[in-house]
Amino acid sequence: MAVAGGNLVVAGGGEFNNFEGRTTSYLVFICLLIASCGLMFGYDIGINGGVAEMNSFLEKFFPTVVVNKRREAELGEGSLYCQYNNQNLQAYNSALYLAAFVSTWFSSYVSRHYGRKGSILVAGISFLMGVILRASAQNLAMLVIGQSLLGWGLGFSNQAAPLYLSEMAPFKWRGSLNYLFGLGVTVGAFCANLINYGTAKMGRNGWRVSLGLGAVPAILITIAGIALSDTPNSLIQRGKQEEGKAVLRRIRGVENVDVEFEDILIAGNHESREGIAAFKDVFKGKSLPPLIVSCLFQIFNQFTGSNDLSFYAPVLFSTLGFKSDGALYSAVILAGTTILATLFGLFLVDRLGRRALLMLGNLQMFISLIALALILRFGLQDGVHLPHSLSIVVVVFLCAFLMGWSWSWAPLAYLIPTEIFPLETRSAGLSIQASVNFLFSFVMIETFLSMLCSLKWGFFIFFAAWIIILQSFVMFYLPETKGVPIEETELVWTRHWFWKKFIPVDKDCDKP
Repeated sequence: MAVAGGNLVVAGGGEFNNFEGRTTSYLVFICLLIASCGLMFGYDIGINGGVAEMNSFLEKFFPTVVVNKRREAELGEGSLYCQYNNQNLQAYNSALYLAAFVSTWFSSYVSRHYGRKGSILVAGISFLMGVILRASAQNLAMLVIGQSLLGWGLGFSNQAAPLYLSEMAPFKWRGSLNYLFGLGVTVGAFCANLINYGTAKMGRNGWRVSLGLGAVPAILITIAGIALSDTPNSLIQRGKQEEGKAVLRRIRGVENVDVEFEDILIAGNHESREGIAAFKDVFKGKSLPPLIVSCLFQIFNQFTGSNDLSFYAPVLFSTLGFKSDGALYSAVILAGTTILATLFGLFLVDRLGRRALLMLGNLQMFISLIALALILRFGLQDGVHLPHSLSIVVVVFLCAFLMGWSWSWAPLAYLIPTEIFPLETRSAGLSIQASVNFLFSFVMIETFLSMLCSLKWGFFIFFAAWIIILQSFVMFYLPETKGVPIEETELVWTRHWFWKKFIPVDKDCDKP
């Protein structure tokens, strides 16, 4: 790759515009604030699994689980793998993703007509309402409604925040800045597990403190939705060209932003249809391959098994025979290692590229899952908990698995879809792929405890088999978008060995 004549020449032929500008301190600040959306998501993932391990929480809302745990511990009855297999508990946890699945269909309209920050504001308000209701819940209905409000906010934030980061970032560092969302997820999960470890010692209302502290990232998100500028792409798309150009100058730190501004303007002028028509357009022409790839990406991300293991980590450790403190402490260790892994990915994503990180992550996850399956197959039996030495090995391999996921699939599941859609269908496409993500998250969280009970150690073999399919998908069907300006990624599809068959070439946009 080299710069020639003011343009960026890429391997494989063709040129992309080389825009002027730098990564300003203002840009980093607003990206960090927007990354609080990831912080909220991670906090929800970490906090739910932790409070599900607190007996005071279970006694109030899910007493059957407490009975199952006592029966297994005191009488040796039942299966270690099945003590948390409770449909109400699964329904409560999966309500987060079911509500998010529904709300993504509304987030595109808000993002399109009121800007990316409009969706972020809706998310912040929904988060605040959900936190208050869930932390003060007196019965299961209040708990589920609060969880659903948090899910409603996730549908808006997980569609708008990664898009906001990608549209604000300079193309050379778009991967690194977008990784801030993934970093926010891992930091949020770590903080949640650390808080759970402390509040578990507070007595009967410790779980209320854990759930209530979600108000901190919710407030940050609400402030971001009120105070920050919208992206230049969104402003220009909505006819606010001068305001968009002013924001572009500020975040690039230079006065001459004409080339990038013209690129955004040209892309925005291609958009002539709104509402339902935009959703129809995403299913045809140059938008169809990005839609297929991004939806498959979200499905495959769920079939790594990582979201299940992150969400239910304390429950899994308790299943393996860890005492309550040990289960929560081990979950803190897991969450801490994912932060380091995400930082590792942040450093490499714009150097190695997206595909290389995914393939390396797949290899690490596959080895870890096979090792875990073998340990549990030969080391864990009903009525006999894992020996201490094997428990340590389990934690090590779970850390290795989640680290592989955290520097590959976890952040790239949000980055890659924001890069591959053309502007005219980007908001609609991201809503669809986000809804697919939440739909399959709902299915996996809803069935995790039942699958663990039925498959036992084979649970890990099931996901290891999927990793092989994931690796083939990345190797053969995922185009590389490293170093490509976000408004020119259409050219990547026209050069891909498979997808170029389905892309109508726009001679006005293609560059020899």
